[in-house]
Amino acid sequence: MKKFLVLLFIPVLVTAIFAASSTTTLSLGGLLSGANAFVQESQAVQLQTQVGLLEIFNAMKLTSAQASSLENYLKEFKTQINALQDQRIKALISLRDALVANDATQVSAAKSEVAKLDSQYAKLTEELITNVKSTITVEQLTLLQQYLEKTALQMQRKFLGPNARNEIGQALPNRNFRFNVEVNPHQMYEMMNLLQNFGRHARMQILRSPDLIYTAVNLPFYNILIQTLQLKAR
Repeated sequence: MKKFLVLLFIPVLVTAIFAASSTTTLSLGGLLSGANAFVQESQAVQLQTQVGLLEIFNAMKLTSAQASSLENYLKEFKTQINALQDQRIKALISLRDALVANDATQVSAAKSEVAKLDSQYAKLTEELITNVKSTITVEQLTLLQQYLEKTALQMQRKFLGPNARNEIGQALPNRNFRFNVEVNPHQMYEMMNLLQNFGRHARMQILRSPDLIYTAVNLPFYNILIQTLQLKAR
């Protein structure tokens, strides 16, 4: 669908991938916990995040009706994922106990239950993406494109200076640096089509991680996003 959704409405697919994948939990768990605590304790950070989100919403001309729909989608998704996680924990405990008892029949049954629950995470995520795709228009993606390009240029000039591209290019002539953000709305829809079907693409298998999805919907940013959409829906 769009980079907007990847960055904002589907944090489970991007934000948490670096923090909660099954292969990086041990190395990034402490960092994630610290970042969560920082955001939760800092009202200024929360407000600044809301300001940034509202600027994006306004630039896209997101309507109150759209904001309300997106808020409901995200809230329902979180409720479903948390309920599913409770079931998964019980299934994993059963599997652990079956392995301790070395009971092949119980192990097989427990593994089947875990696999069935795991597949539901992917199904719920696909449904969320479908709902979000039906809410945001291509015209709004064009506005998003313009906003991101403008913002990227402003940040480049602020932090690197107006001649940063030429200076870096001269220092590293064999490197191709691009600072402008280029967003093609139609390409973003194709990207979201890929993500929506991530369960059928080998390269997207990491995004099937139930722990990743559960962690993402419980990140402070996810709650701030819902709260900001609620404000916009008024």
